Amino acid sequence: MYQLKRFSFLTIGIALISLLLTFWGGARAQEAGETLASLSQTRLIAVNSSFVSPLVELFGNVAIGQKSFIASNTTLRADPGTRICIGSKTNLQDNITFLALRNQPAPPSTCGKLSSSTGSEVSIAHQATIKNSQIGKFTFIGFRSRITNSVIEDGAFVLHGATVTGVRIPKDRLVPIAGVITTQTQADALPLKTAANSTFQRDVLGVNEEFAEHYSELYKTQGFDAVVGISQAPRTSWNPKPVKPTIGKGVQIEELVRVVGDVRLGANSVVGRRTSIRADEGSPIIIGENAKIDDRVTFHALKTTNIRIGNNLKAENNIVFHGPLEVGDNLTIGENSILFKSKVGNRVTIGSEAIVVGVTLKDGTKVPNQAVITTQAQADKLSTAS
Repeated sequence: MYQLKRFSFLTIGIALISLLLTFWGGARAQEAGETLASLSQTRLIAVNSSFVSPLVELFGNVAIGQKSFIASNTTLRADPGTRICIGSKTNLQDNITFLALRNQPAPPSTCGKLSSSTGSEVSIAHQATIKNSQIGKFTFIGFRSRITNSVIEDGAFVLHGATVTGVRIPKDRLVPIAGVITTQTQADALPLKTAANSTFQRDVLGVNEEFAEHYSELYKTQGFDAVVGISQAPRTSWNPKPVKPTIGKGVQIEELVRVVGDVRLGANSVVGRRTSIRADEGSPIIIGENAKIDDRVTFHALKTTNIRIGNNLKAENNIVFHGPLEVGDNLTIGENSILFKSKVGNRVTIGSEAIVVGVTLKDGTKVPNQAVITTQAQADKLSTAS
């Protein structure tokens, strides 16, 4: 159905393994008379008019269409005997888990008997998890959603933090924020998405098609170092003069972190492994001094918006911060949470697995674990510190 090109077999740790074999294992092997098999094949980054971040973890039989974009620290794993197919003009954002598992059921797909796949023009947002599922054309999957052994039909719109298991989501239906859909009766009762949802999908696809083109150009003209680590964003229609990140004194950045574009990270901050701070779309992303950011945290913003966070941020693992977002000093936020399109005061605490979207939180607000706060009325009922 799509023009697909197969990736080379590789995992993200390949360069380290190759060096280890060369400088240590090679000599030892020669002494022992062993035969070593090289794992140092070059993995494709700009391939089939698509861009695949070098920080992607990739294993198995994976194929990709044209003009697609796969962001850093996403995992694509196809077990032996399974397959993953990513359609054309599709984007997988940071820290997504996309799996084809051999020991679990999967719906029939043209990709393979046991597979996970997308059609064309699909957007899968930060830190979503897809397992053994078929994602149809022109669909949207929101932040930290989980799709397992399901079919998402063409045009469907799955919002943030949703769980979809063992069902078929009908064409053009809308799964609400934090919705749990585990029966076909629930799936069939879902409302239709709106015209505004479709417009949003088109905007996201346009941005990411430019990313596929311009990140590939950046790699081809400036090399590997321009698309890993700390670097300027690519030139785009909305960002013709990209700048490099500004990193304060005493900042500690762990392995496999991606920091892109107009990021301003305050002094004495710590950024954990596989965290992504991407000011390549909305910018700037400003994080104050003394931030403590754990592993696999994502910061990103919609075009024409930004993120501004005050001093002393404490962020646990696997959080999505997405602009438009304004946050005061001393925010503490628990693991597996989402904070999007909101204004947050000083000394706010957000519990683990909470979802906060589209509200204002007053100074001292306490959001409980697993709370879903999507209206101002809900936000205003929350307790505050004395």
